[in-house]
Amino acid sequence: MEYNNLTVRELEEKLREISAQITNIRNKIKELKRERTILIAELKELRTERREKIDEIKELRESIKSINEKRRELVSELRNLREEKKKKIEEYRELVNLARTKKDQIQAVGKELRLPLSVIRREIERLEWVQQTQILSPQEENRIIRKIQQLEELLEKALKLKKEKQEFLEIKAMLTSLRLQINDLKKKINELSDKISSITEKRNNLFQKYNELKNRIDELNNMINEKQERINQINNEIEKLIEELSKLREEYQKVQEEIENRKLAVIVEQKRKLVEEKLKKGEKRLTLEELKLLYGGIEDLKE
Repeated sequence: MEYNNLTVRELEEKLREISAQITNIRNKIKELKRERTILIAELKELRTERREKIDEIKELRESIKSINEKRRELVSELRNLREEKKKKIEEYRELVNLARTKKDQIQAVGKELRLPLSVIRREIERLEWVQQTQILSPQEENRIIRKIQQLEELLEKALKLKKEKQEFLEIKAMLTSLRLQINDLKKKINELSDKISSITEKRNNLFQKYNELKNRIDELNNMINEKQERINQINNEIEKLIEELSKLREEYQKVQEEIENRKLAVIVEQKRKLVEEKLKKGEKRLTLEELKLLYGGIEDLKE
């Protein structure tokens, strides 16, 4: 910029304007650096928190993985118990039907039998003794033989009834055992179901915490990116302001030099007139400084 058309006063005013601009830019740089320092500290805290949250979420993943494996084992065990209970119930129903059949058979045979097993045996033995020890008519012997045959048939039915009763009792014992086993399985299934519910709730709580941590990490990432972008923006602003400050300092120096030159020129002109007056008065001898005033430039006088 040329300053030839400006007066010294205008140049001094220009110098004050440039000085004010320099002060203003310095303050802006100072304020930006202060903001950057705060942002860097906040950024460090955010990154520390993010690192901690990432560590937490890694631990949560391991916990969730462990719980899922445990839950799969429990679910598999529960499935096996339910399958076992189903088989036991089917077996129980089959035995109940068999017990009913046995009971019907026992009742049917029982109606035909009016005598106890021991009585039938004694009667058979008595008739056989009579047959063997007494002289009987053919009609009487045939009657005894038919009677023995009838009693033997009853005996066979009585023995069968005894066997059926024994089998019925065994079935009842098996039913009691199966009922106890089924109840025990029901208890185990309920306990296991409660355990699975508890572990599922725990897993859901971990998932909730996992999602909260994930959301917080996303939030921290956004905050970190925003602050980093602002820091980058501040760095660019500071760089531009420093460049502008450098130009203003150069301009300040030029204006200051121009003012000094202008003031020096006035002094030089005044002194030159005095030297010229000495010459007009006939004084021939001039000092080196007076010669510089007459024949030299401003730069020579500066030296």
